[in-house]
Amino acid sequence: MKKHIYRLIFASLLIGSAISCSDLKFGDAFLEKAPGVDVTIDTIFSSKMYAERALVSAYATMRVGYPIHNSAWPLGSQWQFNTDGNYDRGCSQLDNDNFDAITDLMVSHNSWQSGAQLYYAGNYSADSENGLNSWTKMAFIPSTENNWTGIRKAFLYIENVDKVPDMTEEEKMVGKGECYVIIASHYLDMFRNFGGIPLLKSSVAADNVMSYDFSRQTAQETLDYILECLEKAETMLPWTVTPERDGHLTKASAMGLKIRALLFAASPIFNANAPYNPNTPVAKKANATHVNASEIPQMYWFGGYDPARWQAVVDACEDFLAENEANGNPYKLIKAEGTTVEDYRSAWNTCYADRYNGEILIQTGRHYPTFADTYLRCYFGVSDDHGNTGRGYGGGCITLNFVDLFTKTDGTKALYTDWLGGADKVSKIENDPFRDRDPRLYESVMIIGDHFRGRPAEMWIGGLERSSEESNRALTGFCSRKYIWDYNDETFMNRPSNYSYLRLPEIYLTYAEALNETGHKAEAYDWLNKVRERVGLPKMDDALLAQVQTASQYHTYDEPLQGDAKLREEILDERARELYFEENRWYDIVRWKREDIFKKKIYGIKISIADGVRTQDTNNDGLVNEEDDIDAFASTFTYSLPYAENDRYWATHWDTKWYLSAFPTSELNKGYGLVQNPGW
Repeated sequence: MKKHIYRLIFASLLIGSAISCSDLKFGDAFLEKAPGVDVTIDTIFSSKMYAERALVSAYATMRVGYPIHNSAWPLGSQWQFNTDGNYDRGCSQLDNDNFDAITDLMVSHNSWQSGAQLYYAGNYSADSENGLNSWTKMAFIPSTENNWTGIRKAFLYIENVDKVPDMTEEEKMVGKGECYVIIASHYLDMFRNFGGIPLLKSSVAADNVMSYDFSRQTAQETLDYILECLEKAETMLPWTVTPERDGHLTKASAMGLKIRALLFAASPIFNANAPYNPNTPVAKKANATHVNASEIPQMYWFGGYDPARWQAVVDACEDFLAENEANGNPYKLIKAEGTTVEDYRSAWNTCYADRYNGEILIQTGRHYPTFADTYLRCYFGVSDDHGNTGRGYGGGCITLNFVDLFTKTDGTKALYTDWLGGADKVSKIENDPFRDRDPRLYESVMIIGDHFRGRPAEMWIGGLERSSEESNRALTGFCSRKYIWDYNDETFMNRPSNYSYLRLPEIYLTYAEALNETGHKAEAYDWLNKVRERVGLPKMDDALLAQVQTASQYHTYDEPLQGDAKLREEILDERARELYFEENRWYDIVRWKREDIFKKKIYGIKISIADGVRTQDTNNDGLVNEEDDIDAFASTFTYSLPYAENDRYWATHWDTKWYLSAFPTSELNKGYGLVQNPGW
């Protein structure tokens, strides 16, 4: 048993190709002698240069939300040959999909090996988490998700950096602080997917592995350790970094991540009068000797509802804001230079992608310098008119449900079915239902007629973006645009592959949510409105809230929550609009136990040519652009009634077990004290 644990925990100190060096070899057996060199921990930490490379190696394990599976990812999450000479396709995300593919915002029509299809068909199980080929949202296996690898790398740095002779004490302290944030990020990623987990509080070495406690800890113990790591980091890190150190973690990163952790902990998934699932798991076989049976429910539940958890979120947000103000408010929302829709769009599409912009608190990425080298182009790509037809595999099909969340620019509700009036409708593009909306719609979703590569976006059947009716690409009538932009040499193809793991708007919206849940509705409006106003939307108030949130009843809870239900719903909608593709929606519907959203009908539409479309490559340059004969805006199109996508498995076979992931059976069978989540 311990031999298996040893192999699990001792993940390699792998250095990616971008930081490799000619005279040191790092690999699965980095303590073994490399050709011509004695490679030991002492060797690695013998100089500042090598120590910094070890730190970068720990950074490289942090989570990125792109659907990608090539050599930009570490070993175990890329195309590679296994021992039989066949391809293994372990991937770090939901296989070829973004997390939003298993929410109401997106549908995946990728027809092969898609993680979303594993969920849609109800085939996800504990066995799905086994091995390198795990195509799940957050696999437990370290070689797949890099959590344990990253934790070990960070601890190795913390435990050994003091040996480095040519680093200052301040440099060593800052590096340690960065590693504590990396450790906390990995534990928080697992906490949000599994609840309580085994906690490794050192790198674990050969001389102590036999006595180490690898058993699953309670949710509270896991949360406490995440907070402990982040609070240590706060004392070690500067509030900001210089442009030259852009990408390094800061005190703001630590405090922001603490807010994310506390929000999840305050939410009903764990903070409730009863566990989210009534079935209490049993520690089986050898696992039973390592855990207290009475503590098993506390591994995925705090044991009761405590309103103080919401106040802790408020306090953490206020601490962050006070610290930012004390430092001159260097973290702020990117504001538009003017008041046109294009001004707002231009500002918003840089806030999540441009480096050193004052809004991103934690950015992650991989060593490829441009999106051109990622599979984002294939699974979420759009038109074929850029020299490579290998794109548009069916990922990123945006739902009508998501499009309907975007209000008009005056803040009022705008539903497609209200515009349609109960039957298919013929209309010109300028009069269709998608005009004059929240500017974020056009930067998140490819909308018919919007400007794209110097021409109208052809989202109709037979158009360049939508393609044929049989094609999987943009099958719902929409496809993803965020992080793709115009897909040309000036934007997509030569734009650094930066990913916003944590942005300031998440802090503002979390603060608004926690203020609402602690009975401070007026103040909650203030922070919600900071996010709305930066894209030109009017302030939310009671009158506008009543217009956009019109349901007769909202999801109810047994706990004495203080929050206004309509405002709670609006904040969740705002989080969907602002943080789409940034891996928030899944966790939002999980932490609020939103069975209704899981079971929701998902809709798409069909747009077809009614009359007069003429799109010709009159320049004969292989591209259709603004210099060609394009008359799409003078054309009319038929907009169909919404059609329902196939129900996902959980729509008709609902079980609350879906809120948390399953631990892999391969690990449960090792008997070191891992207990399965309820229902799996």
